[in-house]
Amino acid sequence: MRPIWVLAVNTFKEVIRDRILYALIVFAILLIGFSLALGQLSFAEQARISTDFGLGAIHLCAVVLAVFIGSNLVYKEIEKKTILTILVRPISRVQFILGKSLGLTLLILTMTAGLAAILALIFAGIGVKLDERLLIVLLGIMSEALVLLGFTILFSMFTKPLLVVVFSIGIFLIGHWQDSLRFFANQADGGPLKPVAWAVQYGLPDLERLNWKSLIVYDMPLDLPAKMSSFAYALVWFALCISLSALVFKRKDVG
Repeated sequence: MRPIWVLAVNTFKEVIRDRILYALIVFAILLIGFSLALGQLSFAEQARISTDFGLGAIHLCAVVLAVFIGSNLVYKEIEKKTILTILVRPISRVQFILGKSLGLTLLILTMTAGLAAILALIFAGIGVKLDERLLIVLLGIMSEALVLLGFTILFSMFTKPLLVVVFSIGIFLIGHWQDSLRFFANQADGGPLKPVAWAVQYGLPDLERLNWKSLIVYDMPLDLPAKMSSFAYALVWFALCISLSALVFKRKDVG
């Protein structure tokens, strides 16, 4: 366990020095500020608009970190041959994958917590009620980021970062459009759409299950058991992707 933690801490420190990270955080903060300004255009809907945009900014930042930083997480080590100096130490390839993914997970968690603190101050200023639902919404954002990170690392075992980003964005889009795909499949009279919808439903994650912003945006009641079930669903997908990544990486030539 210690090698995994050491590698995770080193990954966290390495990524946190990346200029792209700071540019992304600045963009998210500006978007949160823009949400406050936009909300003032419609006084009656100020709280709802500001909340929607603010949570959307955190969501976007988490997804971008998971996909764009995650696509280079392992590839960069292989490309620069630095992985060879790591693997000669008492650390297995499975531990390497686990340490890298844990390090980026800690970074996404830190970023989400920091932006959430800023958003909470804005909520307090515009009179949005702060309760446990905000934590649940943030948990949903983190869960989705974990699923995407798992797929990103898995894809990086087979191809280069650009294609990894494309494939991961595809998972993101399909994950949020499954309901629409099922709707059109039910309306279709035969054809390939129904089997495609079935394959997508059972073969890819339904990320809309982790979109819980409506709890705050529309002041909906909290169904905690259902949310915990969806959280477990995300963890299963993440564990599956990381397990497959470790299995592939054990047989991958990194020399």
